[in-house]
Amino acid sequence: MNKISLKRLMIVLLFICLGQAMSESAPVLAQTSPVKSSTASGQSSEPITLKECLSKALKGNPLLAEARLGITAAEQSIDSAWGKHLPKLSLDANYTKREDPLPYIPAQSNTISPHFSDEFSSWTLAMILPIYQGGQVSNGVELAKIRKTLQEDATALTRNEVIANIINTYNKILQLQKLQEASQTSVTALESQQKNAQLMFNVGRIANADLLKVEVQLANERQRLLSLQEGLANSTGTLLYLMGEPAGGPAPVLVLSDKLTSAEFIADFDQGLNTALKKRPEYLIAATGVQEAGVNRKLARGKLLPTIGAFAGYMDQYGFSPSYKEANWFAGFNLSLPLFEKSFYEELAKERVLEEKAGKHLLAVENQLRLDLQTALSSLKDSKSRVLTAQKATEQAEESFRIEQKKYTSGAGAVVDLLFAQSAYVTAVANHSQSLFDYNAAVVAYRKVTGTLEDYLP
Repeated sequence: MNKISLKRLMIVLLFICLGQAMSESAPVLAQTSPVKSSTASGQSSEPITLKECLSKALKGNPLLAEARLGITAAEQSIDSAWGKHLPKLSLDANYTKREDPLPYIPAQSNTISPHFSDEFSSWTLAMILPIYQGGQVSNGVELAKIRKTLQEDATALTRNEVIANIINTYNKILQLQKLQEASQTSVTALESQQKNAQLMFNVGRIANADLLKVEVQLANERQRLLSLQEGLANSTGTLLYLMGEPAGGPAPVLVLSDKLTSAEFIADFDQGLNTALKKRPEYLIAATGVQEAGVNRKLARGKLLPTIGAFAGYMDQYGFSPSYKEANWFAGFNLSLPLFEKSFYEELAKERVLEEKAGKHLLAVENQLRLDLQTALSSLKDSKSRVLTAQKATEQAEESFRIEQKKYTSGAGAVVDLLFAQSAYVTAVANHSQSLFDYNAAVVAYRKVTGTLEDYLP
């Protein structure tokens, strides 16, 4: 066999190996076996659903636990405010030692002289019953109930923030995992193409520039894969934080059982507005704030009104030198009428201004609610359209990549066309996954505006 025949045989064998390698290299985003999640110790864990994440967060998130304790404290404040209706009992005791005697029991008449002693003591059991306090006691109870409602609305606001953040983070991890699969498959395919291109360059079938194009594309895809892995680690850590799990070392890789879909969701502005005015915590807090300002104004006005109270008691007095003991009981009523105190009038004027301010704040919150609802509906419509467009573009890009693969395998295509088709396919997949994420985020935004995020809960 001469040198020319040997060279031809080597070229034939090279193309046979090249054809087998290209036929075995899967297109980008081909089906891959799911990566098992693992804990920090390397042990695998079961896939987790979105509802399981939400359930764990409701139990373990410290922010929600703090908010629930706030409600408990507000309930105690109601009991404390209502307790001011009840009589007050007090026990006072006194012991005095003096250098000079003192008439510790004054004269009761011209015939009953006072009692002197340099050492004496007494104890008094007294009761005070508030009868009328200018409405301050009843308004105090009402104010405590309003503040409990505010705490409940604040807890609902915190809960909605946690729910929305968990859903968006969960969906972001799904998106990044999909992109990671695509990028990993692309890296595998490019590594195979690099080996084939190197063989073809060695036998002179392609130019050095074509080999460099494959290597540059491979370096870029590896860089993208590293970025996706970093984003996954950060998103996983955020999800675990929202679920109430403390960070400790590298975040484990989670397997999420749900999928990003574009399920049909019907939304309407008028219906959404009516729901939001009844359920959205921000609006309820602003509306309750108007009530709180009104009660504070009543409390300030109550300081200008008279107060009436009753009192009664029993007192024992003891003298030691000379020894003497006397007991007395007492009862009566007390009336206090404030005639003039400028600070009370200034406080009342301030509360009137704050009540007006609360009304303006409520109007601002309602306007913001309308804007948020309009924006959420616009995002829903736009993202839904982008999902359909991106899905079609992905199918076209996949077909184009398949054709360029066959052309390149048969020797009729250029490497630059294959790389361009591969890059276009990866971009199409990225756009599709981003549109799916945006659509689901728009659904979350609409539910957050209308205060219906509880629908996600198990």
